[in-house]
Amino acid sequence: MDYALVHAVCHGMGQEQRVVNFYDINCQYSKNLQRRIEGNRFISLPPSLRIQPGIGIWHVHGHQSECFVRYSPNFIPGVGNVDGEIMETLWASLNIVSPSTQGMAAPHRQEMLDFQMNDSNFLKMVRMREWSSSVQYWSSVHNFQLCL
Repeated sequence: MDYALVHAVCHGMGQEQRVVNFYDINCQYSKNLQRRIEGNRFISLPPSLRIQPGIGIWHVHGHQSECFVRYSPNFIPGVGNVDGEIMETLWASLNIVSPSTQGMAAPHRQEMLDFQMNDSNFLKMVRMREWSSSVQYWSSVHNFQLCL
């Protein structure tokens, strides 16, 4: 998990940025994150990059009350109104195709689910550009400054 997180946050990020990371068990995972990264010779973070841990709004309610105040997206400055549950939203599209994979052999089932997720990622990538263009146009018309 540490390896994936470090490489994800370092990809295309500036040196002086803040990253908000949502993970269902961030209250435990983030406790020794910095120590684990410093003790690993294969991964490193820029010293000025800050990782702010968060727990998705649905999962944080199942934690202790201290976790809600510390990790809820409602209380993290600059996060806005997000649920932090992206993986769970992907399951909805898999629920549509998964019944058709029940009779398939394992490799074919894996290929089918991979295809579905790749299609989902491609559509998000295409829509991201459309959304960005719309937001930039809207902000220029209404004289707002964006922090994209």
